[in-house]
Amino acid sequence: MILLTLALVLLYVAALIGWIKPLVDEKMALRLEPIIFVIIGYCFGRLPAQQNEQTLKEEINRHAQKVDAVQHAKEKALEALAALEEKVKNVTAAVAPVASRKQLDERSGTPRADDKLNGSLVAALEILNS
Repeated sequence: MILLTLALVLLYVAALIGWIKPLVDEKMALRLEPIIFVIIGYCFGRLPAQQNEQTLKEEINRHAQKVDAVQHAKEKALEALAALEEKVKNVTAAVAPVASRKQLDERSGTPRADDKLNGSLVAALEILNS
């Protein structure tokens, strides 16, 4: 595009100076003048626009990569949360029978040797349920 513009400008200048014999007539040069100016205007208008477009595309790609990274981190966090919820559910299921036995023992008045452990398990169950 730049070479075409340069060639047309050189032809225009050559026609104005009179180096090109068929274009010595000013009418022909005046007819070519708007065409050359349109081509020059297109080059000077389009090239910066292309650079701006490329910069914006790169910025969009960077933002898209950031969004993808955040989405991936969110998915990992949700997976970790689901795993933790499953662990809490399993611990609750494991501690619940011991805690219910502790409550039954307290109602019946039967003393147990491992009261500290049972008390800790009941406290852990209460914490898990809160």
